[in-house]
Amino acid sequence: MTQPRVDDLLRRLLVQCSPEQAATAGDIAARYRAGLVLTGAKPRNTVRHLRRTGYDGPLLCDASRYAGNYPLRAGAGLRRAWTAEQHELGLVALTDSGYLAPGDWPGLHRLLADARGHPAPLLVSLPLGAGWFAVPAWIDRLVATLNSARLPVAITIVGDSFATRYVTRGLVRLLSVTVPVVLLRSDIGALGAVCHGAHAGALATTSGLFVPALLGHHRPAVLARIVARTPDLSGRWPCDCPECDGTVPTDLPPDGIYRHSLHAQLSLGDRLLAPRHDVSAMTRSWRVHCDQALSLHEEIAGLMPPWPVPTALRWWLDAQPPAVGAAVPQQNAYVTRPRPRIDRRAP
Repeated sequence: MTQPRVDDLLRRLLVQCSPEQAATAGDIAARYRAGLVLTGAKPRNTVRHLRRTGYDGPLLCDASRYAGNYPLRAGAGLRRAWTAEQHELGLVALTDSGYLAPGDWPGLHRLLADARGHPAPLLVSLPLGAGWFAVPAWIDRLVATLNSARLPVAITIVGDSFATRYVTRGLVRLLSVTVPVVLLRSDIGALGAVCHGAHAGALATTSGLFVPALLGHHRPAVLARIVARTPDLSGRWPCDCPECDGTVPTDLPPDGIYRHSLHAQLSLGDRLLAPRHDVSAMTRSWRVHCDQALSLHEEIAGLMPPWPVPTALRWWLDAQPPAVGAAVPQQNAYVTRPRPRIDRRAP
């Protein structure tokens, strides 16, 4: 077997799933330029089963010790046995880090110090509380710390989503680092992160139905209501994925919703991430899609109030990515700008 490398993940979407979902997720991921992240403390049997049954794509294992009601704290450090197990399975090792509460600099330094003693290939898991992203000076210092450590990292944003302005802006600012950054446990924002320079991004499990035209997840009943109330928009809702075959996905069973949502997101990812080495082109494509989706939401809101226009799309359009590796300003890191005019013809 070829030695795994962190670079094997470059500009890919990953599907983060439980062991019970791995067979379905692996089958779908294999159709695209995608990979998997298995969540759980005992991945060995699932990894071996996936390899035996022919899945040969990128694969990470997230121990998830930072999650739950009583998460392990980052100060507990890393277990060498977990890293060794991933290497024995032929994988890039994702460390079993504990939760990094906002401002827990000692915990961060403990994780990075421990990781220096673990063999490559390795991604240092940094489960960051969302409050890290609320303080621009912390993001600046975090960028400088990671640049100095020179270790590839995997970020999980714990306790918030891209619906918050400061999370989106802070993440985009963080992506100015000179080391690879993988974003775990995200929604379609994982694609936005990769389009802004993240090494890779993982789509976490969701029970919602992904609607590509809206760049978000909605209940099938909600989509059915939209379809009924917006006859002039009828061409926006049919889906060509293998699960839907050109129909509007309003009557899928739960397992069909899961498969459809993976197909739809990964297919979109393949299209937007085609120019893998041109981050500026990917950023423009993502912003065009966000602008188109935001305009469609606004049109729906005018036809069936009070439709909630998602703020996450606005924050992506507001975010102004710095050049990768650029010097990090200590003041005025984030500037509020009016919604830009964008050519809505998707590349």
